[in-house]
Amino acid sequence: MFRIKSIEEIKKELFGANAQVMNFPKAINFPFDELYKEIVTKIKTTEISSECILYNSVYSANMTKAYADEDYWSKNTVNAAEDAVRNYWFIGQNGQGDYWIMDINGKIYFYDHDNEEIDVEKIINLNIDFGKWLQYAYLNKELDEIYFGNKYNETIGEEYKKKLKEISKELFENYPFDDIKP
Repeated sequence: MFRIKSIEEIKKELFGANAQVMNFPKAINFPFDELYKEIVTKIKTTEISSECILYNSVYSANMTKAYADEDYWSKNTVNAAEDAVRNYWFIGQNGQGDYWIMDINGKIYFYDHDNEEIDVEKIINLNIDFGKWLQYAYLNKELDEIYFGNKYNETIGEEYKKKLKEISKELFENYPFDDIKP
């Protein structure tokens, strides 16, 4: 029923026949994951699933720059704007306006916009890298297709949970959405 795609399959699907290179601005000094850099410099901002919209390199640079404004960050976060630019990179969002964020170590985080000001204490560390995030995004796409076809049931939910665990036990334990809870 559900199948975790390989990174090669995902790249093939993302790039299609229209891959065009859009590099990051030269002033950007962020230690990007190589897979992330390879993909986002060759795509347009892409909705992979309802929960996973992946920004292209230019859009992600603009979003990260916009969120470097200290007004977006909680006053509890020391040097919030500086930390944002130095430690976090906005890679995408979902259809509800929540954000997918990468840190300088290549770990992926989730931020629920209902928390309002961004606070490092409220950013959920999914403890996965970009490759595993892509696999999750495509797994979620399969779940979307089941939901849209009105074929979701408890058995499908259990199968989805098993696949989340295969991608990463930490992803499963920290899954940020209410539709499928561990």
